[in-house]
Amino acid sequence: MLKKLRKTISIIVLALSLYGLISNNNELLPFTMAGLAVLMVIMGAEDLQKDRKSYRSYLFFGVAAFLLMVFIQGFIY
Repeated sequence: MLKKLRKTISIIVLALSLYGLISNNNELLPFTMAGLAVLMVIMGAEDLQKDRKSYRSYLFFGVAAFLLMVFIQGFIY
């Protein structure tokens, strides 16, 4: 289930990014960052489900937290 969700969110983030790049519309950038954060959380959850005791899953969660901070900052400023 996480694999299908990861692919769906990846397609949505890719579409948002391409639209912003082609139309030169930077108003969608915070939503792209939020989508990437959700994607990183899903990838971290997949690694934890596979019982991998590596740093990768924690790195995914850390990057997701950073992207969420950027998302919030995009709405403030």
